[in-house]
Amino acid sequence: MKSLRYIALFFLMAVATSAAPANLTPYKLPARHAASSYDTSCELIASACEAIREASPFAAMAQAENENAADSEEIDKITHYAAKFLGTRYRLGAAGPRQFDCSGFVGYVYRNFGYNLHRDSRSQYRQGDEVDKDDLRPGDLLFFSSRSSGRGRVGHVAMVVDVNSDGSCTFIHASSSKKGVVYQRFPDNGYYSRNFIGAKRIVGASRV
Repeated sequence: MKSLRYIALFFLMAVATSAAPANLTPYKLPARHAASSYDTSCELIASACEAIREASPFAAMAQAENENAADSEEIDKITHYAAKFLGTRYRLGAAGPRQFDCSGFVGYVYRNFGYNLHRDSRSQYRQGDEVDKDDLRPGDLLFFSSRSSGRGRVGHVAMVVDVNSDGSCTFIHASSSKKGVVYQRFPDNGYYSRNFIGAKRIVGASRV
């Protein structure tokens, strides 16, 4: 549909161009009228060119590529920043920087880049855009149930830092069982696979 619109606008420009002043009759137009017609034609051509540029599928593709490149650069900064806290001790209710719980950790990291995530993991799950686990990218948040939250209810959050060629990913989180901020793998065919609830995208999301 957008391609058809693009073709129609291109045709409009051609028509506008053909409307440029030309001596199509044996009668000479008054100079003032000829100048007015010329100005009108130039305006039509300029408007048509601008409309074509905005509707062009190539322009949309270029814009999407620029946005993706900007997102990738920001995501790299976020995941590298998160890695600085590897080994930081876990403490329930702590929001950093010397100690963290799971939601305190991802909230602290993202806040450093201007994103205001809610304080607890269950509320964070209501932010961002939903993403399928087969389409994960670095920066996405993974949500799991926990022993304290009960099965099927969000109780833990982690951040993807790398997606592997086999479809698995590496995530970073503040783990109570590991006593601090660590890397782990998902799916693990174990605890995290059994308790996975969903994933959310924060960078580039329609709402946060």
